[in-house]
Amino acid sequence: MSSRPIVRLVRGQIGIAHYAAYLRETYFYTRENPQIQAVATAWFRGSDREMVKPFLRHALSEVGHDRLALDDMAALGQDISTVTDGQPLPDTASLIGFPYYAMQYRSPISYLGYLFFLEFLPTSRGHEIAAGLAQVGVPAAAMSFLAEHRTADVHHNRLMQQYADAMLRTPSAVNEVIYCMQVTGKLYARMIEGAFEAADSREAREPALLSA
Repeated sequence: MSSRPIVRLVRGQIGIAHYAAYLRETYFYTRENPQIQAVATAWFRGSDREMVKPFLRHALSEVGHDRLALDDMAALGQDISTVTDGQPLPDTASLIGFPYYAMQYRSPISYLGYLFFLEFLPTSRGHEIAAGLAQVGVPAAAMSFLAEHRTADVHHNRLMQQYADAMLRTPSAVNEVIYCMQVTGKLYARMIEGAFEAADSREAREPALLSA
């Protein structure tokens, strides 16, 4: 919440175009999340296998959240016809790629850090973010992605308590999850900043179009 792009949001220093740019990147990373979570189970061994079913159910519940981001863009009057065939910005690609690196080259338990950050952010700070968006003119109809995660992720938070109880058995495992949570937070902030920078650049080229 103290990162540069979120401070910009809270201070009302962004516009609709910035929020639309954020939604575009949100589409790309949430599109990958169900499959990333499913892949995580490939490394579960021993008693961790008991978490395969809840993990896969959790992953299934994330399917379609990318569509919410597109619907919110459409509610802002944005053309979404080319988004699905586009490519994420580099910072978004880094966020998407990090859990694969962490699971394969650090520890399978690392994924919990990625998951914890993305699930707890909307339930713990979603109200502040929604208030910041509302003050810059974003209508409630264009905040369905945030609204869904402020409510659905409460259940997911309970699931993560289950994961932690079952899988975090040593101080080193806890430290690994904390580290990966911190990295995810940094990468997520960079994703938002990259989106805002793209909107700033576009606004400089087409000020009349974006202010309409």
